Amino acid sequence: MLINRSTLSALFKTVVSGFQTGMEQKPPVDLSFLVSPFTSVTASNYYPWLEAIPGFREWVGDRVFHNLRGQRFEVANRDFELSIGMPAKDIEDDTYGIITGQGGLVPLTAAQWPMELYDLIIEVLTNQVLAWDGKAMLANDHAYGDNTIDNLVTDALSSTSFEAALLAASAWKFSNDKLCRPKFTHLLHGPKLAGTVADLIENQYVISGAAVAGTVTDFVGGAISNRNYKKVIPVEIPDFAGTYDDHWRLVDASGILKPVLQQLRKTPQVTMTTDPERVAEQGKVNIMADGRAAAAPTFFHLIYGGVL
Repeated sequence: MLINRSTLSALFKTVVSGFQTGMEQKPPVDLSFLVSPFTSVTASNYYPWLEAIPGFREWVGDRVFHNLRGQRFEVANRDFELSIGMPAKDIEDDTYGIITGQGGLVPLTAAQWPMELYDLIIEVLTNQVLAWDGKAMLANDHAYGDNTIDNLVTDALSSTSFEAALLAASAWKFSNDKLCRPKFTHLLHGPKLAGTVADLIENQYVISGAAVAGTVTDFVGGAISNRNYKKVIPVEIPDFAGTYDDHWRLVDASGILKPVLQQLRKTPQVTMTTDPERVAEQGKVNIMADGRAAAAPTFFHLIYGGVL
């Protein structure tokens, strides 16, 4: 086919359709329950995490004013781009199925953007992103005033380490010495730990120290209730594999503020060369899209992790 404005217009419609299809694709796991979204209108956002505001006190005498010391935590947006050059001769030969409607490679051009946002969250969960105190989300010495939050262990996931995590977190305190009271709602794990997680929280009864499914009447004797049964919601994350296959995370997603903040500066929009003269000069049609976003940890008491 000849390359002219009509041809390029038809191609652009195909590109836009494929791009929108890609934008609607879902990542392998819905992690929206972990994320607090924030809009961004500049190159970066500042999050003035304040030390915990003290709770009420009985009003005896004058008011007591507490001086709050804020952390100026900057999260810079990261740039992402997708650029494709389609040879003019392939358009002339209808390699991309403009006439036939096959679409060819074009519908795949936007598939990465939802995955990019997903990957930003995974980076936080795998401890690759620094938090507002300059340390990774999981560490042994996060400071809340004079108190310390130790949300990192190197123990394998088991009933012992699971219960130890709940016990340790129950003692965490804000800078004003009030308990943090995390309410862990989800247990994140990879495919390798799926069986361990099933034994730990999905089986209602245990026998001889091992969890089993069913009811007490299924066994002659020795069955007792699993005290961790359905205590949290298991979420299998395929990215917890390889180096991370023994990792596990307890997260508190019960509140307004979630363990991960995600800021979106620019949602990608696709553009394309539609000038026939420019296509003839360059010998190709350029398809381009770019977006800007970032993710970072929020408060340390909202997550507890095993890093082996």
